[in-house]
Amino acid sequence: MTRARATKLSSRRPVRKRRRAWSGLLSAVLAFAGLSVSGVAAADVGTIGHDTLRTGWDSNESTLSPSSVSSSNFGKLFSTPVDGQVYAQPLVVGGTVIAATENNAVYGLDSITGATKWQRSVGPAWPASTVSCGDLTPNIGITSTPVFDPATNSVFLLAKTNDGATPQLPHWYMHSLDPSTGAERAGFPVLISGAPTNDPTRPFNAMTAMQRPGLLLMDGVVYAGFASHCDYTPFVGYVIGVSTSGRQTTMWATESGNANAEGGIWQSGGGLVSDGPGQILFATGNGISPKAGPGKTPPSTLAESVVRVQVGSDGNLSPTDFFSPANNLKLDQNDTDLGSGAPVAIPDGYGTPEHPHLLVQVGKDGHVYLLDRDNLGGMGQGPDGTDAVLDAAGPYNGVWGRPAFLGTGDGGYIYTVENRGFLRAFKLVPDSTGGIRLASVGTSTGTFGYTSGAPGVTSSGTDGSSALVWAVYSTGGTGVSAELRAYRALPDSTGSLQQVFSAPIGTAAKFSSVATDNGRVYVGSRDGHVHGFGAPTTAAVGATDTDLGTAEVGASQTGNVTVTATRAVTVSSVTTGAPFGIGTTGSPTGTLQSGESLTVPMTFSPTAPGQADGTLTVKTADGETVLLGIHGVGTKDGLGATPAALQFTNVPTLTSSRQTVNIVNTGTTVIEITGVTLPASAELTADAAMLPVVGQQIQPLASVPVSVTFSPTTADPVTDSLVITSDRGSVTVPLTATAVSGAAHLEMPPSLDFGDVPVGTSATADFTIQNDGNIPMTITKAKAPQGVFSTTAPISEGITIPPGESAFQSVTFTPAALGQAGTQDTFYLITADDGQGELKVMLTGNGTDDPIAVKAYQIGAGRPSSSLGRALTDQYAVADGKCQDFVTGIICWSPATGAHEVHAAVYTSYKAAGGAAGMLGFPTTDVRITPDGVGRYSHFSGSDGASIYWSPKTGAHEVHGAVRAKWASLGWEKGPLGYPLTDVTVTADGVG
Repeated sequence: MTRARATKLSSRRPVRKRRRAWSGLLSAVLAFAGLSVSGVAAADVGTIGHDTLRTGWDSNESTLSPSSVSSSNFGKLFSTPVDGQVYAQPLVVGGTVIAATENNAVYGLDSITGATKWQRSVGPAWPASTVSCGDLTPNIGITSTPVFDPATNSVFLLAKTNDGATPQLPHWYMHSLDPSTGAERAGFPVLISGAPTNDPTRPFNAMTAMQRPGLLLMDGVVYAGFASHCDYTPFVGYVIGVSTSGRQTTMWATESGNANAEGGIWQSGGGLVSDGPGQILFATGNGISPKAGPGKTPPSTLAESVVRVQVGSDGNLSPTDFFSPANNLKLDQNDTDLGSGAPVAIPDGYGTPEHPHLLVQVGKDGHVYLLDRDNLGGMGQGPDGTDAVLDAAGPYNGVWGRPAFLGTGDGGYIYTVENRGFLRAFKLVPDSTGGIRLASVGTSTGTFGYTSGAPGVTSSGTDGSSALVWAVYSTGGTGVSAELRAYRALPDSTGSLQQVFSAPIGTAAKFSSVATDNGRVYVGSRDGHVHGFGAPTTAAVGATDTDLGTAEVGASQTGNVTVTATRAVTVSSVTTGAPFGIGTTGSPTGTLQSGESLTVPMTFSPTAPGQADGTLTVKTADGETVLLGIHGVGTKDGLGATPAALQFTNVPTLTSSRQTVNIVNTGTTVIEITGVTLPASAELTADAAMLPVVGQQIQPLASVPVSVTFSPTTADPVTDSLVITSDRGSVTVPLTATAVSGAAHLEMPPSLDFGDVPVGTSATADFTIQNDGNIPMTITKAKAPQGVFSTTAPISEGITIPPGESAFQSVTFTPAALGQAGTQDTFYLITADDGQGELKVMLTGNGTDDPIAVKAYQIGAGRPSSSLGRALTDQYAVADGKCQDFVTGIICWSPATGAHEVHAAVYTSYKAAGGAAGMLGFPTTDVRITPDGVGRYSHFSGSDGASIYWSPKTGAHEVHGAVRAKWASLGWEKGPLGYPLTDVTVTADGVG
């Protein structure tokens, strides 16, 4: 595998050399991503995740330092309303912020003021109610993050458009817009259509397809990944390419052959990764996953996998490597898909000489995998069938989104935002054997709710002290009361990532990403706004000292928030809500000049341990309302748990389900573990490798994740607990679990009838092999038919079909004789491990005499790409024969002539002469190339012999009868007369 790489450096080399390597790599990445400054417009943020490695690291932000961001000078610049929800990360091209919405509206905003420079609609948005999907409502338009190409000075974006005859017939279009005006470039939009090159019988389904991952620009082609809406079937994961010149280049499916079910690429919006020319990496979700096998021989079913595909010389894609966890069946069954997270490639210089090229992947089950990009690891290739990975940390709480990376002189850091868990920092730590591992070195004090966003990192070069981690905090699924937050990237001595900034942003879009540029931060929201933050803030006031520290639960902590005016202003009121309050002196008011400050006495009275967030609402006499984020941490001596309890619901017997609870030191002093009481039920087990041990210390406000697995053997409910005791009290985590009887069940049709198939042709159909049980099902025996019924892609014995999923078996019928085919011995036999024994699909068909169909089969007529195009009519009678019309030609047959095709200009002349019913009669040849290699001709049965000859200079003309005989005797078109210039015509006297 050939890839363009920066200089390979060990992470043990001196800091000065590593920085030089990173500088070179960053330049290479920017050039590779299409972000070079030599383009017409220089893109500051041209793609999601900052670069094609998707690191999320902007290392050129010296003004976004912790001290600057925590000052009163930093705050809101604008909040511009737009038409529709903003799920796509904004781009910044020159001085313009490009924002796209779910109503298919695209905006160019001033990057400082937020003023609208231009607005464009790219078509009507599609109603999500069409598939009753509540994940994203009411409309779906532009969901993925666009990409900017400096070579063409264009922003490329994909839009789902409700422009078909009904909402069941929408279209996907790739658009190319001028970032200065929003005008569409010539040759666009491009309709997404066709079928995957690796599964050409199953075309792209625009209605069920959903395009969530950020777009990738590579080598003049924009690549997009697809999944579905709410797993609405039928769907499959696609990678589709459209050239920047306006041509669809390829379509490839993650599941093909015996399975085209699911394997979607959604990645919670994270972008497709590229680590070199022609190389694409991505992660997939639920579906039929690989069975054990090496990574360098990827199978046709690639669900629950990290996949590398390579672009061939013809522009098509082929898989070259993959990794799938050994427990991929469990991931599918529990809907804990690996592909909820997006992969991040680690820049060179932070691995080891043995493993210089790294990649991080984390999904819903909370395992953080560190992979070698040169050898992803396959499935079950480690000792005793385990994962062949460099490291697997966790499981922690699951992740919906991509990690972020920071490179420092002291090594590399990875950041994840967990679902109902923490912002967590990992450090890449080389070991003495040449390996490398992930060490969890810090977490935020507070947790993040479901739908919180992916992290991004800013820094001044590789100076870790200048670095911040940015993320959108969401309270839960609705996204209300969301905040933009910033944390110090390096943990303090207690392992805490200190929060330095927060600001309300209304309702968060799910799993949103922030864009950073030139000291400013941009983010879109679900309530239809694009927010900009920076310095100096345009709000009437800013604030400092918004962290009110810690307070014991049940007590109060006092502090002061300093509100500083950015212009002459009169503060008319300052209010807040519980657990925060304004001091006993009442709401401070007064007139301030620019730069003057007002001290607001605050109280913080927590009712529960953990981080509490609130808003300080400042109203001015001239009508402005400024919302300032404030926060504090409630403490309580002892232990707590996040979540407070674990509940397992309807887990099938013979399977297992795992969840993670975080044991938290909720106090301000170090705690020492004195005991652990495990669940009494044998069906509930805690991961011994993660349990705290007696004597282990937990730092103040720090946590330890513990994994609990429920493996029911009966359908009886279980109530139990996990108890952790310490020298400062204990915490009991209630465990409740319900189960249902688990069974696999193979379901197939009893028969597959091909109907009438002309002898001399073949027809291919497929039947469904479905597991409609609730546990995985393994195919233990598969016997394909032989003879007139056959298959070139038999389903593999040993393939495992997850519950609710299906595989497909194709069968081809090639009749050898007229009449009915199929006996008691023509069947496809399948056996699964569900206890039913052998099941048979009986195969039948009827061989017919249909010479027109045979001719069409031989030349591919009926396909849009064929010389005749699609069929326009059924076969119809003409004299003693019959014909069938196509878009650009015809096939006719008679007993005397057989079946022949006529197309293009020869067909136009033939049709004008009355076709087979006219004087030319039935064709006796197909359209052929003339002996001189210049023209085309066909011969016909009528008028004592007839022909139509065509050349580029003369056009098409018919010749028949005696004129044709004389012309033929002179050598046809190669004789002295050359090609005919006219049809045979009647002389002026009517005689000749």
